[in-house]
Amino acid sequence: MAQIGMLLRVILGGLPGLLVRPWDFPIFWILVVLVGLQYRRVAESERRLYGVIKNNVWRQVAGSVAAGAVAGLLTSLLMAALGASLTGAGITWLLPLALLLMAINPRFMCFSYAGGIVAVSHLLFGWPDVYVPAIMALVAVLHIAESVLIALRGASCTTPVTVRHRERATTRTGFMMQGFWPLPLLLLFVVTLPPGSGQEGLLAMPEWWPLIVPPPDVAAQSDAVFTLFPVAAVLGYSDLAARSLPRAKARASAALLFGYSVILLGLAVLASHVPALVILPTLWGPGGHELVVRYGSKREFVDEAAINVPSEGLAVLDVFPQGGAAKAGIRTGDVILSVDGRRYGPADATTEWGAATTQGTELPSLPPANEDAANAGPPVEVRLLRDGQEIIKSVRLTQLAPGEAPMLGVVPVPQPDAPPQMEIHNQGFLSRWIARLARRHR
Repeated sequence: MAQIGMLLRVILGGLPGLLVRPWDFPIFWILVVLVGLQYRRVAESERRLYGVIKNNVWRQVAGSVAAGAVAGLLTSLLMAALGASLTGAGITWLLPLALLLMAINPRFMCFSYAGGIVAVSHLLFGWPDVYVPAIMALVAVLHIAESVLIALRGASCTTPVTVRHRERATTRTGFMMQGFWPLPLLLLFVVTLPPGSGQEGLLAMPEWWPLIVPPPDVAAQSDAVFTLFPVAAVLGYSDLAARSLPRAKARASAALLFGYSVILLGLAVLASHVPALVILPTLWGPGGHELVVRYGSKREFVDEAAINVPSEGLAVLDVFPQGGAAKAGIRTGDVILSVDGRRYGPADATTEWGAATTQGTELPSLPPANEDAANAGPPVEVRLLRDGQEIIKSVRLTQLAPGEAPMLGVVPVPQPDAPPQMEIHNQGFLSRWIARLARRHR
């Protein structure tokens, strides 16, 4: 165990050094830029829907890089402890195939499907020449890291939205949850020592290690040794929270994904020791992941919503962090009864509700010019219900975007017949292009 501990200490000491020397690990920082572009896309979507950005791009990127660095460290340690080598794992096939699957269906942008296809092709046709247990061990460990990230950060970037599922023909109001994390990794590879090289200074590992037995041709080489190489990866998460609030949804999704990953990892270890059982991780990789996705998606569209339209007042779906309502302590699930004496009901729930109620004649306009006039208006009295108790809040109207009138900064739960703001479909750009081409030639 002392040798394993020394290996883990090498990773602990070496991985942070890669992050502070971008010139030694440029691929990771390229992925950071790509993550930033994804969060900017989220921000532009929020601006298009509400005229206001809820999730600050720089804050989200900083949080994702920090969380991804920790997850990358944990992933590297787990892979090293297992002795899972990427030699023969077909990693050069996984990313291109995952990108192709994304073009067909965005939710297939996952190593579980790409790894499953590569493994099945190898078992049926002998091509490509890969080691299936190593592929599935990598897929399992990356999903374990993803489950941890979802549990900790899955609810950190949420956008209130009403969506329509094209295939199910149903509309639900909830939160679009998205997360993107760049992972710096130090992973094991097997290399062959040059002729005449000694093995002085190399660690003599215990007989039971590695847990993931290398391929027979590698294990038979007396001059083959393990070494560490830096690798960068990126994980993405997208989900809809409608029947539960984002934190509860993230925890539930993380638990399902973690259970799937542990089973897959166990099957990969078993298959490396008993080659006849290699079909088990091959089928469970994509099949188990599909079960997890379908189970989670089905519940969001068939069960009761987390926040329903009340009989009176306006139910708060979300608040903008920089708005007066958030600063006054108004939160998701509160029911606003009145603002400065004017009562509101479910019929008043429009996406422009915050602006409409602060620009009308019934509410005060901006105060005379002073140092606060550019950012906030006068306080208003908001009566609301929380857990059956009536509460009065003094809320200062806040200018959420340049050129806009100050507003409360809340998004109410719309009426059940409200039109959707976006549509969920299971077609990638390649599928859509083929469908359009087929329609033109009918």
